[in-house]
Amino acid sequence: MATELTQAVAQSVSAAILHFGKTITETAEATGIPYSTLNRKLKGHSDFTFVELYMLAKTLQMKVSDIVPRAYFDELAA
Repeated sequence: MATELTQAVAQSVSAAILHFGKTITETAEATGIPYSTLNRKLKGHSDFTFVELYMLAKTLQMKVSDIVPRAYFDELAA
């Protein structure tokens, strides 16, 4: 079962993708994250890895900290 944090990160990443006018397919191709993996994670069914978040941020010309909730970093530090 997905946690609140998993859902929050998924929603934030989805919003960033939409904000930049990208599709899931375009984003998957640009990041190298398989479409099925990206789609599953955007639905909140599993967590993004830091490397995936980095690749997404790089593709969207953002910083990782701009596309994920602060709670994600707090959880990593715990």
